[in-house]
Amino acid sequence: MRRYSLIGLLFSQILLLVTLAGCSTQPPALPEEPPPTAVVPTPIPTQQPTPTAIPAPTPTPVVSPSPGGLTGGTLTLVSAADIPHRDVHQVRQETLATLGPGLAYSRLLRLRTGPLVEQPSLMLECDLCESWRLTSDFAYEFQLRPDVRWQNLNPVDGRPLVAGDLVYSYQRMETEGWPHAKLFSDRGISGFQAPEPGILRVSRAFLDSDALLALADGHSKIIAREVVEQYGDLRRSPVVGTGPWIWESTEEGVGTALSRNPDYFEESLPYLDGLVIKLVKRSGQFPSSGTKLLAAFRAGQVDVVNLPPGEWNQLSSSSAEFNASIAEQAGSGLLIWANLQTSLGGQADIRRAIFQSIDPWEYVHSLWQGHGSVGAGVPVPGPDWLLPQDTIRDNYFASPSEARELLAGAGVALPLSIEIAVVDSSQAYLDLGIGIAEDLRAVGFDPNLRAINPAHYNQLLLQEKESFQLIIGSAPQTPTTNGFLLGLLHSRGPVNLLGHQDPVLDSLIERQASEGDPDLRRRQLVELQAYLLDQAYLFSPGSETSRWAFDWDLKGFHPNTALSEYIFWSRAWLER
Repeated sequence: MRRYSLIGLLFSQILLLVTLAGCSTQPPALPEEPPPTAVVPTPIPTQQPTPTAIPAPTPTPVVSPSPGGLTGGTLTLVSAADIPHRDVHQVRQETLATLGPGLAYSRLLRLRTGPLVEQPSLMLECDLCESWRLTSDFAYEFQLRPDVRWQNLNPVDGRPLVAGDLVYSYQRMETEGWPHAKLFSDRGISGFQAPEPGILRVSRAFLDSDALLALADGHSKIIAREVVEQYGDLRRSPVVGTGPWIWESTEEGVGTALSRNPDYFEESLPYLDGLVIKLVKRSGQFPSSGTKLLAAFRAGQVDVVNLPPGEWNQLSSSSAEFNASIAEQAGSGLLIWANLQTSLGGQADIRRAIFQSIDPWEYVHSLWQGHGSVGAGVPVPGPDWLLPQDTIRDNYFASPSEARELLAGAGVALPLSIEIAVVDSSQAYLDLGIGIAEDLRAVGFDPNLRAINPAHYNQLLLQEKESFQLIIGSAPQTPTTNGFLLGLLHSRGPVNLLGHQDPVLDSLIERQASEGDPDLRRRQLVELQAYLLDQAYLFSPGSETSRWAFDWDLKGFHPNTALSEYIFWSRAWLER
């Protein structure tokens, strides 16, 4: 078996342009036009990692819902966009997938949510499966739940789910030209088979430790063949799934209504009788969608909202009483990185002096109200996979005296000129750039700060990096570990943010990319993060954060929206 496909290096960078442009410090929780989330294609290193022994994975058990959940009631949510149609496989839109008809569908796997799940989290659990195992030829074999039935709606009429339904759904997703056509193959998945009605086999062309995340993606929905055969597609067909919610209606300009599925396979779920998802678009009266979201929440028109930072600060400073859930998001956020292709950026001690001159925790406090953590910016499965904050603080940042010593040891004439690019996506980005420039000036640099229009950000990353020694901006949205490391940081990746040719970094990336032992991979990723910071290649001064405000009578609400997850709505209840 080949560990990596040789196709990856031929992928066009066009796919990246969707996500590189228009970055902001904290993007609006619900944009008027939700952009597609492009996954950076995996590049193919020439070195082949050494195979590890076949692990005997113990699947994470499904987190049991709280036994104290009350049944009944309807929760009112909000979306900011109409859906183009109802075919969840033919368009990648978050409203359709997670705040619309897509809530009626299940997936093979999902992400863990619950009161004990610390964010950010990419930890997996079964949805339609009971368990899975890794076979001797490195395929995955899933045992499906025997109690799953399709919703009792025509033309499927409540028949049992079989493995062939999953094979059909995945093969339909792979239709050439559709938005998810490469979702599985980019993660090394080469095919799906149903040797028995209750068994799904997932074959692999090469080993990718993040392969199963493709099956947990909120867009990897299992649909019924009968509906497609009767209506031709799902654009205007009835919505029939196996999920906790039954689709009732979607009306343009109004929103979507769903009701509780009484035959759902998870006992007692969902607790709520229904979800009403109101459409709240920006209007001339409101300068942004966030302003209108806040107004709708304060007026009692909706029960829960995910607010952008500005509106969150307004609500927090007001006299309004509300409950809140604040969680970090994996695979997105602000990055500061050195351009190793320049003479200044190519000197390790000068890069380290730059890092030591900065106290990123001060910016987390002043610009993001303490929300977010400092790190290497690598998305990982869970918080215990991150390099500890104390280690980061003690070794790599916030020591101007050490920064001066490093500059003195480098033998450079002071003040040392440095060109800094900062993407002009928000005032917070510009304030951060100004603050970092002041920090650098205090230790002996002569910084020249240049704001880059978001529309020109792609060109900066892909064509004009040589003109800057330090760059401040958002990375392409890459929610998986390998998508980030292989796509953005490997020397042969389609972006190579750093512009490096570091065989040590490439080796560290390749080693973890196909590691099947979670404990070993976690140690490898911690080591890799330490290397990135020790070499002063890049860091994240603050991860993106979701800020949910909701009524006090909403209980059991523990959102995890990574990979377009949505199962948490079925575990919440109302005490009214």
